[in-house]
Amino acid sequence: MITQEADSDSLPIVKNPNFWFSDGNIVLLASMFAFKIHRGQLQRHSEFFDGMFDIPQPSKQDTLEGCPLVEMQDSPDDLYHFLGALYDGLYLSFPRPAHFARLASVLRLSTKYLVPHLRQQCLERLTLDWPCTLEAWDARENEALGPNTCYSPRQYTPHPTLVIDLAIELSLDQFLPSAFYDLSRYGPSKIMYGTPGIKSILVSPDEEPRYVCLSNQLFIRTLRGRECAQRFLLDFLSTHVENRQPSVKCLYRHPLHPSLTKSHPCVQGFQQIYFDTFRCIGGVAIGRDADPLFTLNQAMERLTKPHRIESERMRALMCSPCKLEFLDVCARGREAAWGCIPSWFGLEEVIEGWGGLDSGSSSNDEQSD
Repeated sequence: MITQEADSDSLPIVKNPNFWFSDGNIVLLASMFAFKIHRGQLQRHSEFFDGMFDIPQPSKQDTLEGCPLVEMQDSPDDLYHFLGALYDGLYLSFPRPAHFARLASVLRLSTKYLVPHLRQQCLERLTLDWPCTLEAWDARENEALGPNTCYSPRQYTPHPTLVIDLAIELSLDQFLPSAFYDLSRYGPSKIMYGTPGIKSILVSPDEEPRYVCLSNQLFIRTLRGRECAQRFLLDFLSTHVENRQPSVKCLYRHPLHPSLTKSHPCVQGFQQIYFDTFRCIGGVAIGRDADPLFTLNQAMERLTKPHRIESERMRALMCSPCKLEFLDVCARGREAAWGCIPSWFGLEEVIEGWGGLDSGSSSNDEQSD
């Protein structure tokens, strides 16, 4: 960094070498950090700056190295990332969480200064990571499995607390349901603990970032949503699995198996799925006990994944018609759960744009056989 004196009031200024062009014709000043850039670059991409520079400027202005000095009210880091996107484009390579600071800064200032193409790029990236449709959510979760099928979501998406913070700041309500749902899958203590915030690269690069935590109101909202997700799964198990009867097309409905007792092969299969899933909800299995989308998907995979030992046993027990009907019920249950997510977290205002079912309907009606 190079220190320079301002022409007008002799304040110390730190020139940023990455954005200090010898042929620049305007200096933007954020706090004590200065960026000598090209006025035409701002006008070309920003409706705000294009309109501002069309206004006649006063004859006497603060200058630095003969260039007009414009004092900005933005954070230096935000301005740095924003200028980088204007000059070099916005590229978010892997791992994406490491680039969340850049995305947040560019989204913040492209919204403020009316740069539609950068704002659209940021929104498209956020939509992939925090989608509004179940299909897109499943694609995101599959990506987080990685090449070794080891679930590592924080390698692929930033911490949901950071996204909630940004979405509330910029009124991007469409990203809140999936972010709250993702966060609710942590245990309560981990939800309350928060996550390290965005590290500054200009103002205090040697300091560790402060922790970002939910407000008490948002923390309670997250826990209520978590409880709703668990209750949804319990209701689903009670209604569709616990005492599930074989299909009317069941292949075992013949003289050798006249009764539908607990010894019936398909009934045994349903009971095994019920007990295994219930143990997951009760916390016997570690993690993801408040994730009905994952749990129902696991129930389906027990009947479809050939590499699972327990799946082999259940496939041997259950006939094809019973499997197909159960898979269909689970699929519709996942769609119903997805449609309920906004209401679980008190976000009814975004239901209209949510790509799920009407969460106002009861889960039992939506999951009926």
